[in-house]
Amino acid sequence: MSKIEAGKIELDEENMDLTEAIESVIRMMASRAFSGGIKMEAHIAPDLPGLYADSRLIRQILINLISNSVKFSKPGGRIDVIAERGAEGEMLIRVEDTGIGIPRNKIRQALEPFGQIHDSAHAAKEIQGTGLGLPLAKAMVELHGGYLMLDSDTDQGTRVTISFPPRRAVAFTTNSRAAT
Repeated sequence: MSKIEAGKIELDEENMDLTEAIESVIRMMASRAFSGGIKMEAHIAPDLPGLYADSRLIRQILINLISNSVKFSKPGGRIDVIAERGAEGEMLIRVEDTGIGIPRNKIRQALEPFGQIHDSAHAAKEIQGTGLGLPLAKAMVELHGGYLMLDSDTDQGTRVTISFPPRRAVAFTTNSRAAT
């Protein structure tokens, strides 16, 4: 976080297969979701282009967001990862869960470094962590010229939407996707 705040992070950008990155992170997190009794699914637009980005950071963003969803979901819960183009050509990724949610009046705090939420819903789950997952994801998205929006409320689950500008979308042919 301190490197990002100090402007010391250099992006190592490349044309990456966003579909593969999402599917890879979901596979990595599947056992944690399964052991917690949580159903997780990806909904990826079939014509989703690639993304010109730092693939390491994009994977870290996805890990942070999906990990939080698993951590804050109850058995029987659900996590959906949706990736598609927006109306203006932007690249959108949403991570939606049916978890315990964040009180609306604490969303800003949740996006601040070390801004853990301490209330009865979160305390009951005995959540451990540093409070850096969301702020780091937000900062990494912003390094790519995008933004992160958080919509949540207590017992209503959480929806995190990340948006990358249209200029970051890159064409992938069927052959190049298979080769990646």
